[in-house]
Amino acid sequence: MQRTLLSLTALLLAACSSGPAGPCGPCQAQTSGLKDAELPRSAKLEQLATRRVALARKRLGLLRTSFDRGSTTIEELFAGCRDVAFAARDSGMHGEALRGVLTEYRDAVIALRDLMRERATKGSVSDETMSRVDALVAEAEYWLEDANPRM
Repeated sequence: MQRTLLSLTALLLAACSSGPAGPCGPCQAQTSGLKDAELPRSAKLEQLATRRVALARKRLGLLRTSFDRGSTTIEELFAGCRDVAFAARDSGMHGEALRGVLTEYRDAVIALRDLMRERATKGSVSDETMSRVDALVAEAEYWLEDANPRM
């Protein structure tokens, strides 16, 4: 019985991927470029998504103020910036709204990277920390590029 089931599964997979008409419906759906963000969402879910981003931005504002006073580390500020970007991406924002948030994120991490480089010249930042900062900038640039419309 188990051998028969495996044989049938193998046949179905082979037929799906090599048939003259192309992949079957479920396989086409996986490659058609549809994303969850394109599906209609409830008003409640939209409200929660907006609130999540707003709260992350509020926290970032508080972190910036605290950083300016010297009571928050630059690492915490990086994390706060990243939290806003995550909130936007994970909450299903798309289009110009998402690109706006991701542009702000990219610009913020570039400014923080420049500050870290200045500190590195004074010997107060390790190579490992600078490597992490460079990775955050690359991540921000990737997310922004990924949010651009595909042609």
